[in-house]
Order: sequence, then structure tokens, then C-alpha cells
Amino acid sequence: MVQTGWSWVRKSACPIDLAGGQCIQDAEILTHHTYERGHYSNAPRPASREDEVSLMRGSLTKEQACSQRIGGGLAAPTDVASAGIRYAKAGDLRAAGFALVHTCGRKGEGYGHVSAVWPDDNPLDQRESDWPLPVQEAFAACFTEQEE
Repeated sequence: MVQTGWSWVRKSACPIDLAGGQCIQDAEILTHHTYERGHYSNAPRPASREDEVSLMRGSLTKEQACSQRIGGGLAAPTDVASAGIRYAKAGDLRAAGFALVHTCGRKGEGYGHVSAVWPDDNPLDQRESDWPLPVQEAFAACFTEQEE
């Protein structure tokens, strides 16, 4: 289902992305975190009313990614042990048809949250919340390294 109108992605986008620029460069590494190792979200979660998949800027360790997911606090060792992370280049995701928006919100430019949105033609105002299986597979194929 295409989501239009008010957008968390637009509301939280950095000024560069809002102005039509690309804050995230193609060579930049992005980290995808999961709470349960080996079980990654390859599409938005409809039950959570999502229309994007959350990523993080940089090649983060499991500890760093867990800490960022909980707002910068110290992650519990059991959470780190059960988590998984994988990496993709921003350019590979874009080549597969995804838009990447630095959604730093009120936390400022230094906050590394990134929204992967499909399709890529108008990510601030139109996002598809129901990604077909081939789109999910294309998203997953962009991640070439995985830390377990």
C-alpha cells in the first residue's frame, strides 16, 4: 500500500535531504541491526505501521548498534550476544531501487539513523509499505557482510 501525505520520513529528514540533496554518499557503509541474530527485516513491518526499514550510518559493531537502538545507553550483554548486524554500501541499495534518507530528526546531523524507502522516486512523500518478495530479496542481497 502506497503511503502518501504526512510522513515521518519527511518530518525527520536532514536539511540536505529535504533540499533534494544526498546526505548519504554512495560509498558509505550502512549497518542493519536485528535483536535476534539471523532474523533481519527485509521490508517494513506492517503491524508497526512502518513504511521504511531502519539502518544506521557507518560500519558499527554489535555493541555500538545495540547502544544506538536503545538511544545511546549501555546495552545489556545478553542483548549484544543475541543481536546480529550486517552491512551494505549505500550505492548498492540505491542501485537496487531504494532511496536512503538521513532521518536524524531533532537529534541533529550527528544522529546516524537512515530510512531505506521503496520505491526511490519520491521517498519524502510516497513510500510503499508492502514490499513485494522480489523487492525484499533485492534489499537482502545488498548486504554482503554479516557479523554473527
